Amino acid sequence: MKMYPDDWRVRLTTGVVAIACIGAALMLGPVVGINGFWPRMISIVVAIIVGNLLGRLVFRPPSGGPPEKEKKDEKK
Repeated sequence: MKMYPDDWRVRLTTGVVAIACIGAALMLGPVVGINGFWPRMISIVVAIIVGNLLGRLVFRPPSGGPPEKEKKDEKK
């Protein structure tokens, strides 16, 4: 019985990339001129969306679908 999901690498990568994008948005906000509560919140939301999209591109399956399990030949 498995105690962990099969897509843990994808979830971990999307989380790390989203955190990196949020950090970049917070550091570059004052440089670009994003001041105030709502503009900063909008930049954080955009950073989360971009981080999730970029993180999913890293571990994208080559066929576009979930990986198939290998079938073992049974001898009778």
